[in-house]
Amino acid sequence: MKSVKEPKVKLTLTVKKSAIDEAKKYASQAGTSLSNIVEDYLVNYSKNKQEPKSDTRDFKQSLAYQLMGFAKDGPISSMTDDEIKNLRIKERFNL
Repeated sequence: MKSVKEPKVKLTLTVKKSAIDEAKKYASQAGTSLSNIVEDYLVNYSKNKQEPKSDTRDFKQSLAYQLMGFAKDGPISSMTDDEIKNLRIKERFNL
């Protein structure tokens, strides 16, 4: 079966010159073109926005989930959020 090649269209973007220079350097080192990198990004970005979210599964794999309950009986376990915030501010600014 012969695959149909999708036509390419020109896209004009306004981007900082330094960002373009760095991106071109990266593309050259990666053996690809800046156009291919942008196209891949746009395709992947679109796919991620269309796929249903699986927040629960992603959260269960996160570091935050793995650390839940880790400090359950720690020194700040009985403090309110405001008390913890005030403590952190005092520590940070040596008050």
